[in-house]
Amino acid sequence: MRKFFIISMALAMFFAAQMSNAQIIPPTSDNTNPVSAKGARKAHKGWRLVWADEFNDNKIDKSAWSRCPIMSAPWAIYMTDADSLCQEKDGLLSVHAINRPEGCDDKRPFLTGGVETMGKRSFHFGRIDVRARFDCAKGFWPAIWLMPDIEIGWPDGGEIDIMEHINRDPKIFQTAHSLHTWEWREPETQSGFVSKVDQDVFNVYSVEINYNTIEFYINDVKTGSYERIKPDKKDQFPFSEHPFYLILSAQLGGDWAGAVEPKDLPVKMEIDYVRYYERK
Repeated sequence: MRKFFIISMALAMFFAAQMSNAQIIPPTSDNTNPVSAKGARKAHKGWRLVWADEFNDNKIDKSAWSRCPIMSAPWAIYMTDADSLCQEKDGLLSVHAINRPEGCDDKRPFLTGGVETMGKRSFHFGRIDVRARFDCAKGFWPAIWLMPDIEIGWPDGGEIDIMEHINRDPKIFQTAHSLHTWEWREPETQSGFVSKVDQDVFNVYSVEINYNTIEFYINDVKTGSYERIKPDKKDQFPFSEHPFYLILSAQLGGDWAGAVEPKDLPVKMEIDYVRYYERK
């Protein structure tokens, strides 16, 4: 769910506000049948691969990724730039959430890691595939999500949650947020979708951003679609208006995930690859 260079106090307030709003659980529709990881495609007919990070270099590509900063919003209050919490090794990027180490000068009870492409790599019309696996723990909230790569208030610019998971629940949440979905919540604008996956294996979480639709997939199985209303309604579909940046975060706590169980830590999310396609 969310979240950079803080140039001014106004910009800092904007990000804090958008993240605090993002704690609200979105309306959802359930896909009760587990989405199998078997047969997930690595290429897509009709699409052209334009950028990818396969995480094979044993060091994070700083031309594409920055560390998620510490913020007052619940998803980022434990963020740190400690290298041990964001590592690229053996073909995987891993972001970690841990108890504060013994003797650490940082007095926060927990520390988390995350990376984002803000100001470095933008995504607009196209498809993003992220192959990932995550641990389960009380209060752990791994997320793969998109935010506007421009200065704009939340949720006016939209937010796209490609994958969110909380605690030990077998459900995956995929959601498109806009001002329309938060204020009016009309039935025809259903924006949140829930699916079940095997949490012990890698799964491919995907989103397609089109001019009139946001389409979600897991292992190449379509799980939901958020559509532009006709005639257009103001603030209902901002996703075609500007590019987005990608966030991979290991979050702890917050209104949604709830209290953290220290005995469950450390935990991590592992990412095998990120791939961005545009239509041929």
